[in-house]
Amino acid sequence: MDATAPPLVGREPEVAALERALATVAGGRPWVVGITGEPGIGKSRLLGELARRAADRGHLVVAGRAAELERDVPFALWAEALEPRLDAAALEALTVDELADLAVALPAAGVAPAATGERHRVARAVRRLLERLAAERPVTVLLDDVHWADPASADVIALLLHRPPPRPVLLALAARSGRAPALEAALQSAVRHDGAEALAIGALSRAAADALLPATLGPATREHLFRESGGNPFYLEALGAASGIHGAPAAGGVHATGVGVAGVPRAVTAALAAEVAALGDAARALAQGAAVAGDPFDPAIAAAAAGVREDAALAALDEVLAADLVRPGDQPRRFGFRHPLVRRAVYESVPGGWRLAAHARAAQALAGRGATAAERAHHVERAAHHGDVEAAGLLAEAAAQTLPTAPATAAGWYAAALRLLPDAAEHAPRRLALLEAHATALSSAGRVVEARDVLRRLHDLLPPAAVAERVRVTVALAELETVWTQQPDVARARLEAERAAVGELSPGLAAALTLALAAERAEYGDHPVSERLANEARAGARAAGDRVLEAAAAATAADAANCRLRGEDPAALDAIDDTIAEAVAVVAALTDAEVAERLYMLLSLTIARFFAGDLRGAREAVERGLRVARATAQGHLAPAFVSVRGFVEHERGNLDAAERDEEEALESALISGNVQVEYWASIQFCWLALARGRVDAALEHGRRAWELLGTRPYSQAGFSVADARLAAGDPQGALAALETFGWVRPELWTLDRTKAGEIAVRVLLALGRVEDAAAWARRLPAEGGGRRDGVFGAILARAQAAVLLAQGAAAEAAAVALAGAAAGDRGGAPLWAGRCRTLGGEALAAAGRRREARDELRRAAADLGALGAWGHRDAAVRALRRLGERPRPPAPPPPEGDRRLAVLSPRQREVAALLGEGQTNAQIAARLHLSESTVEKHVTSVLGRLGLSSRAGVPALLARERERAP
Repeated sequence: MDATAPPLVGREPEVAALERALATVAGGRPWVVGITGEPGIGKSRLLGELARRAADRGHLVVAGRAAELERDVPFALWAEALEPRLDAAALEALTVDELADLAVALPAAGVAPAATGERHRVARAVRRLLERLAAERPVTVLLDDVHWADPASADVIALLLHRPPPRPVLLALAARSGRAPALEAALQSAVRHDGAEALAIGALSRAAADALLPATLGPATREHLFRESGGNPFYLEALGAASGIHGAPAAGGVHATGVGVAGVPRAVTAALAAEVAALGDAARALAQGAAVAGDPFDPAIAAAAAGVREDAALAALDEVLAADLVRPGDQPRRFGFRHPLVRRAVYESVPGGWRLAAHARAAQALAGRGATAAERAHHVERAAHHGDVEAAGLLAEAAAQTLPTAPATAAGWYAAALRLLPDAAEHAPRRLALLEAHATALSSAGRVVEARDVLRRLHDLLPPAAVAERVRVTVALAELETVWTQQPDVARARLEAERAAVGELSPGLAAALTLALAAERAEYGDHPVSERLANEARAGARAAGDRVLEAAAAATAADAANCRLRGEDPAALDAIDDTIAEAVAVVAALTDAEVAERLYMLLSLTIARFFAGDLRGAREAVERGLRVARATAQGHLAPAFVSVRGFVEHERGNLDAAERDEEEALESALISGNVQVEYWASIQFCWLALARGRVDAALEHGRRAWELLGTRPYSQAGFSVADARLAAGDPQGALAALETFGWVRPELWTLDRTKAGEIAVRVLLALGRVEDAAAWARRLPAEGGGRRDGVFGAILARAQAAVLLAQGAAAEAAAVALAGAAAGDRGGAPLWAGRCRTLGGEALAAAGRRREARDELRRAAADLGALGAWGHRDAAVRALRRLGERPRPPAPPPPEGDRRLAVLSPRQREVAALLGEGQTNAQIAARLHLSESTVEKHVTSVLGRLGLSSRAGVPALLARERERAP
């Protein structure tokens, strides 16, 4: 603890919140404290108090502070906090891949960083490191001034807020109010999910402020200083010190000065300027050089920036330390300013021209140390002038180095390089290349509208003779306009115009444009046109001898052909299967290096095979795609492959693997702004929650998917929400969801149409509309394109058997359902097999064949339970109970890292206790003085943390816990 820190007064409620946080972590669960307020209000002082209290409890305390002028140094905040705490034991616990991902942010990890450096994987590696550190003792992480955090560091914070380490880790963040809206939104989300507390720090009271002022000041001066400071502790301290030296300030502020710090009262900036002015010449020069060098700073770089010898700088450092402008850091030869406002005041105390020269000297000193372009870019950008070609080149090099891991930073450096580049025509090619790279960086950072605008500018600048470049840019622009900015008409018009301009001159380029048109049509569910265009592109690619483009077109054509397949024409089905098989062969003939040129082909091929029911083949294709994406630094595509792999694993019954994949995909989407991947993950989480029996979670994820893409014709949100509402006992709500989305739209993929139809059957049966349900069951084979085996056969059988059972044909229903179970087994779709077997058992019971019914139901319950599909299993268990059995299947395990009731927060334990008494949400709300909506969120969190599918399981769990108690 810093001995020079002022006393902590007037913060009793905030200190109580810190104590609550420490108590929560002592219970074994993670917690977050977010502290916001204006500059100087005492955020850092509260972090210091938390550090002292955590250390007293035996915590490992790590700390980092973001700096205003170093917001373009990737992962700087985490490097400062964690690199001093790296040790062999912590690193040995990480896998090779985790170490490589960690090394992207923390070079001190001592291994080669991952080639792709996917940001979400870096965040996961940081989380894993914190988890390992907390295995020995609780960890408190203090991050100050996070409103200045570089984008890469902010991404890590956001994902830790989304999913903290499952260990006793206390994360404390301090930021200026309103300066970090994304992080504040993530913090509020954590608060809503009972994982954090937000503290908004206000001004001190008159009495509390009085305790901070020198005892020698008289009442009038004290009153004046309180009014002048507004009760801000830092302002009060600065003004009090100035008053103690120079006398009471005049109403307009003390000793007028040219220094001005944005948002800070003039009197305070004047007081800070007076501290700087009181230094000797050498000490003042060093302080100014340090303000340029960084915060914290290395004295050697500060000396270079100041333009003084290092030995003289070290002598002057003692005077700066004595004046308490700077203080020693935690690492050797590292010093930091007393407060960011002090650094800003020192930085602005010198003319702009001197600062430019100082940044140039700092950059030169770093170059002499062998620093990379990325490490020097911060200073080069501030020192360079328009027309500085060398500086533009260095910034472009720095951007290229950081693009895989920190695209937002890279985008800023590309923009700076473009500003510096001379306007002369000789630099036009370089400008075009920088614009394309800038757009790539913006797109990778999720800033798709800006990326679109940059590509449009680039397209307009390209001369007509640059045909290949125009085609490449047009295709990239079309993807942004089609998928991300929802302007398909604009994209299609540009693609068609460019294709007309290319004409017959270049079949390969025309084919590339045609394939982009096919992709645009596929995005909006126009599968027949997409197939036709993809086949045209394939023919053009073949004529041009471009085997990679031909393979990509073949994969797109296969996907589109399978999607548009409807009806029961065996010849048409065979032709589609031949098309898919041919695409598989064409892509398989390519090397990984060739596939990497148009990697999206493997995503198309995976989807084609998956929606044709070839689950094993889809798994092979998606694994290859993910491997190639990461091996060739195409990290932007990797999350899409991960999410699609989650779909495949779910259908194959590997629910744990599917959840891991979708969690990773969602984390990537949250930091990249990839709406499509977030939508996919939300859909999959909805289905997984239904399989697990967590209906409230399914409803929430389905709602989120609906929000993301609205009612697009190909959206899976409609039938997913319908399924969740039906599981929640709301068949009318389920019907409304189906009607809103047009029941089973032709734009849906074949397997999705089949699933949607099966849900429609169940909804209609729940409403007593048996004949309508029968009509949908008869329609389903055509919706699946005539596929009747594997996963398709199981889904069709389940729908048909449900109708037969409702019509009283129990024996026939049993035969159909059990045939569907066999089809699911053959197709590697165990979830659907188990659900069919459950329905078959119910039908056998209705037919009076109770022994056979029990056998099928026992097998279904065992199979589904072994898969972790407790929600589906419970249907079999309920049917067994109706037959007089009293099966006691083991309760589903809680989520990883939970310790049953011990994992609940104090508020959640209160809610759980009232649930155990059988109280309703309204009764709980009245008892705890909360709104019903807040109680509903607490109930959902309690059930999720306890691994329970409904509130009915809480009393039994509480009873068991009481029995175990000594």
